[in-house]
Amino acid sequence: MNELEANLTALAERESVVRAWVHRHPDEELRQAARALPDGPLHGWTLGVKDVIDTFDLPTERGSPIYAGRQTVNDAACVALARRAGALVIGKTVTTEFALFTANVTTSPHDPTRSPGGSSSGSAAAVAAGMTRAAFGTQTVGSVIRPAAFCGVVGFKCTHQAVPMTGIATLAHSLDTLGWFTRSVDDAATLYRALSGAEAPSPDERRRRFGLYRAHQWPSAQPEQKQVLETAASALDAAGAQVIEIDPLPHLQDMFSASETIMAYESSRAFAWEREHHADLLDRRIHKLLTNGDRVTAAAYGDAKRAVAAAAETHDRWLIANEVDALVTPSAPGEAPLLATTGDSVFNRVWTLLGGPAAHLPTGRGPLGLPVGVQLTGRRWDDLDLLATAQFAETALADPERDRSTR
Repeated sequence: MNELEANLTALAERESVVRAWVHRHPDEELRQAARALPDGPLHGWTLGVKDVIDTFDLPTERGSPIYAGRQTVNDAACVALARRAGALVIGKTVTTEFALFTANVTTSPHDPTRSPGGSSSGSAAAVAAGMTRAAFGTQTVGSVIRPAAFCGVVGFKCTHQAVPMTGIATLAHSLDTLGWFTRSVDDAATLYRALSGAEAPSPDERRRRFGLYRAHQWPSAQPEQKQVLETAASALDAAGAQVIEIDPLPHLQDMFSASETIMAYESSRAFAWEREHHADLLDRRIHKLLTNGDRVTAAAYGDAKRAVAAAAETHDRWLIANEVDALVTPSAPGEAPLLATTGDSVFNRVWTLLGGPAAHLPTGRGPLGLPVGVQLTGRRWDDLDLLATAQFAETALADPERDRSTR
């Protein structure tokens, strides 16, 4: 059975429970399209597209009734690049309302009573359930890394603006970043090269150096997440890497609050039209965020932006000076919560704010049998180096149950 047929079988068997898709091309239409795909690094890859990313052939509704049936005449840049590289778009995956925090219909492929995370819920669940080889998501706070953690797949968020955001709905323009879900780091790296034009690096056999970083938000970690971080450190050390303990870094201490300031200020302005014309169709939690943004002064926003710029430069210099290839940090507080919530982005916010690449690696299971894993973060514009480091870590941290069916 070829990959497309395997995906279509998984869709037929699992979509009624997982509910990962909001719009999808008919099976026969996909089979016909698969025969005429261009050659390229993604030739024959099946791809899901988060429903905040424009596609010329399917609606982009942003998880909101305000945009029901909305369809553009063009693809977002990332979709056009993927198609040019040979990918086959299966359909649009479910997102939360405007890629924020209101839980939608998608369920975890591991337990239908559990959340797949947000806001890229459908994309992560579709890959985890075997419905597509890869899927696009976006991350403004934690919307790639956290769903990857809850669904037990590889998640990668590239450096901010490494891939153009043209054709992707804006939430907070200085935070919004493209990301994607795959079942291996090798696939994540291939997708990055196809979208960015970066060349594959030469083989690098040097000893990798990891910083074990519990972060200022460490008290939010559940026992299973604390344990998986310790286990990861031991496994990396056993694989020949150097692992060093990192105390909470002073230059990151105020970044959590800076992120909240920037997101509130930018989103309150990004949604000016929706608030003016369709305020009654916005969830109350969105109203709260936007109202908070109204209270942020331009001066406070400017102060936050300057502080972030300084911290990002300091952080990159610190990583270089200490020869750290990646920080190993929590991806999420623990296993996936119940469906009423999309989970807490407490361990993602600062890394998104700094603008560097981040990857989630699934490493095992928690006490409920649900996926857990670790997050690797790296230097801005060193995406391929982080991915190479993640490939080393993926081997060292291999979960023997990772490829087991979730049916």
